[in-house]
Amino acid sequence: MFSRTNHRRAFRFTSLMLLIVCAAAAFAQADQIVLKNGDRITGTIQSADDGKLIILSPIAGTITVALGDVKTFSTDEPVKIVLDNGTVIYQPITPGADGSFETSANGLLAVQSIPIARIEKINPPPIAWKGSVMINGSLAQGDTYSEQFGLNVGLVRRGENDRIELHGQYLFGKQKVNGVTSTSTDQWLLEPSYNYFVNKELFVLGDVRVEKNRIQHLDIRVTPNVGVGWQIIETPDFNGNVQGGLAWVYEDYTNIGTPDENVSLRLAYHVDKTFWAPILKVFSDCAYYPSVQNVSDYLILFDAGLRLALTKTMYSELKTEVDYDSHPAPNSHRTQTQIILGVGWTF
Repeated sequence: MFSRTNHRRAFRFTSLMLLIVCAAAAFAQADQIVLKNGDRITGTIQSADDGKLIILSPIAGTITVALGDVKTFSTDEPVKIVLDNGTVIYQPITPGADGSFETSANGLLAVQSIPIARIEKINPPPIAWKGSVMINGSLAQGDTYSEQFGLNVGLVRRGENDRIELHGQYLFGKQKVNGVTSTSTDQWLLEPSYNYFVNKELFVLGDVRVEKNRIQHLDIRVTPNVGVGWQIIETPDFNGNVQGGLAWVYEDYTNIGTPDENVSLRLAYHVDKTFWAPILKVFSDCAYYPSVQNVSDYLILFDAGLRLALTKTMYSELKTEVDYDSHPAPNSHRTQTQIILGVGWTF
């Protein structure tokens, strides 16, 4: 008969073996990443974007490695891989030759060997709308009384092959001087746009900007346009593109009987750069509309600003907007400049 001591030893030995078997089974079912320096990482591939692969290791926790340092990898479960040409693969992955991976033989597609350098994303987050809301205002009392309020809303939805954006703004202000009250600011704009990406860089676009500015006697300005664009760079902290196309510029003024309309070219750019992510963001946009019917008639819309993160979702923004119209309404200036300081929230 076994003594009580022997029973304890047998129980400990059995428990240890069970732990070893369970651990071995867990590692056998985990994803395997082989680095070019010979190191191996065992865990679960979470995602990849901007050239960085994120792995969740049961021992070391979250590990981030450069995709360029990966020799090959395999997964136990299907993963979603987006390639540089927009192709989407959803299959288990098996190891490939140096610098490549292979789709699983039991997948929906035939076995393929694909270079790791072609990976754009792995397990990208679900497509969702993102946006921001900013408010600004001022109040002055004394010899001169003035108040101003503003609201700025931005929405964007970035899909695998397209991008939808919506921008809206409203500003209103009034002042009282020597007992006389007058409106100092009263304007709004709405601009939806759609970009369809032919490949990673080239996209076709459609955009329409609708705006009103009571102080400039601008009852309505509509500028629908179509064209093409080139995405120079698109990363979480640096974006830039240029655009070109044709536009129809329609302007109806309250102090002119006949609306002004013409066909114009549209040349534009957008750039934003985040420093010490996500603390400081610098951005600028510009659209130039030279008329093809009258070379002296053109419109320039420009803005530039800084956005400072206050919390994870709250920020403060300082922005300058410049609107230059070579043929404004009578008694209006060609250049309209405004500086906006506000606080906003992202979602």
